[in-house]
Amino acid sequence: MSFSNGVPFVDSLKRGFLFYSFSAIIIAVQFIFYMYGNPVVELMDFEGWLFFVASCVSHASQVALIPFIAYLLIAAVRLPRIATFVHVLLVVLLCVLNFVNEQVFALYRFHINGFILNMFFGDSASEIFTFDTMLYVKEALALIALAAVVTGFWWLSKTVWGKFRRAFAWPVITFFIVCTLFAHGWHVYASYMQHQSVVKSARLIPYYFPMTAYGFMVKHGFVAPDSYRNIANSSVRSSDLQYPLTPFDKVSPDKKPNILLILIDSWNRRALTEECMPTAHAFAQKNQWFVNHVSGSNGTRSGVFSIFYGLSCYYWEAFEASRITPPLVDRLLELGYDFQAYPSAPLSDPPFARMLFPNVPNLNVSTEGETVLERDNRLADNFLRDIEARTDSSAPFFSFLFFDLPHSFQLPKDKNVKFQPAWDYADYTKLSNELDPEPFWNLYRNTCYQDDLILGRIFDALERKGLMDNTIIILTGDHSQEFNENHRNYWGHNGNFSVHQIGVPLICHFPDAAEPRQFSHRTTHYDIVPTLMSQYLGVRNDLADYSAGHLLTDSVPRAWHVVGSNLNYAFIIEGDSILEKTADGALDVYDAKLNPVTGYKLPAREFNAAMNQLNKYFK
Repeated sequence: MSFSNGVPFVDSLKRGFLFYSFSAIIIAVQFIFYMYGNPVVELMDFEGWLFFVASCVSHASQVALIPFIAYLLIAAVRLPRIATFVHVLLVVLLCVLNFVNEQVFALYRFHINGFILNMFFGDSASEIFTFDTMLYVKEALALIALAAVVTGFWWLSKTVWGKFRRAFAWPVITFFIVCTLFAHGWHVYASYMQHQSVVKSARLIPYYFPMTAYGFMVKHGFVAPDSYRNIANSSVRSSDLQYPLTPFDKVSPDKKPNILLILIDSWNRRALTEECMPTAHAFAQKNQWFVNHVSGSNGTRSGVFSIFYGLSCYYWEAFEASRITPPLVDRLLELGYDFQAYPSAPLSDPPFARMLFPNVPNLNVSTEGETVLERDNRLADNFLRDIEARTDSSAPFFSFLFFDLPHSFQLPKDKNVKFQPAWDYADYTKLSNELDPEPFWNLYRNTCYQDDLILGRIFDALERKGLMDNTIIILTGDHSQEFNENHRNYWGHNGNFSVHQIGVPLICHFPDAAEPRQFSHRTTHYDIVPTLMSQYLGVRNDLADYSAGHLLTDSVPRAWHVVGSNLNYAFIIEGDSILEKTADGALDVYDAKLNPVTGYKLPAREFNAAMNQLNKYFK
């Protein structure tokens, strides 16, 4: 097969492949330049550079496939000159986009996404982006230079083809595959072992998601050579973070109350009723009930992170690689608290044990039991046993109880009876927008009822021991569980950021509270750490030094509440409207009922301030 100009089709494809190879190297070099001027460069060692360069080559080889595929499609219809022009043009555009993205990343610490595009083209963009004429000239010259470099490499590929009549396809393909396998394989190991040079450098490459396998590594017996405690106490710290903003100013508190934090996984606010959870409901009426409370995310990993750090899970990877432990946990241990966790699901995946509690001695990382109900009951038994063993002279305790039953939907038939009709199990194959949610909802309510019985045993024991007068109790959920409340066919969690997936109950028992009270202002998981640290643990810093939260009793509006992780996050603004940055970088805007909002123009000034707040712990 030949084109009309006599050039064989196969030869044309080989010439295109040569340019694809060169364009991949150009883009890889651009990725490498993301390291220039970034504080992560101070952490780089031989291992880190080997991984980073291999990752840049691997990711660039995949990005450069986009223009090459376009070239192949056009060449297949015998338009070789148009195919070549499109190929070169698309590579130029990719390089220009990469050049602009590098500047965006240096400014905001994230790559170009829908937020940036909406802000840049918004009505108030000029209030944020004001550039001198000379800057425009420099940018234009840089873009022209990029286009010239790409065109030069196209001529180089043409020259190489003319001299050797070879595309060197197999050596190039082998090189790209080796780089890809090495980069992803090594990241699996290095991320588990928390090698900072690897983990931190991976974040620099735009929309690059190397593999991790924490659960696989734990399941197959891989153990880091250092203990959790040694990892946390390492003197190695990343220079790309400043957390807290200023050193902690601490005084010894007059009293050291016990603190009991109880989480119910996937706790929907609608389950907190006298009928479904009589113990929790009565507890709410007797204490401080925050009825408009939201989590830091719609999933367990991010929700628990937001409780213990008072920050968005946006910081998880950065903090994990820098071995920054929760200031709340550090302060409790510093004050001599007897710290223990009582989890139903293991603390190994997500790796809460090493992320949140690396300094805690003799930490319970799992609870024995064949079923979730058995484990939920047993963790309560273990806590009550430890409470009974305490003496009046014992140190204050911090206990973290994490129930899992509402998340699991697993109940024996004789326990799945209070609310009927109820499914025997969660049959996800039946879920649809037309499904009557009542049987599924009743199964869920039956799980909540069983956990409520366990709460009754715990509260009764605390009363008998006389511990209510000197114990702070915080009862909440990591995130909620949706049952298609918005009629958008969403069931469960991790699906959207509406209040039906992030809204959870929060009930606090503060022994010094004057009287029971119900608070209607918006509160968040970010408010728990600063409330405990400043009101009870003797930390005098400005709350913003270490948290995104307020005091729980502070009714100042929580504007631009951020939820999610660094990959998929959203801002919740006035009226619970949702501005979501999806994993692919797009910006989706919804109202509180998940109705899409079209033509939304981001208020540039407010968003710029919100992003500066979100990124304030990055240098």
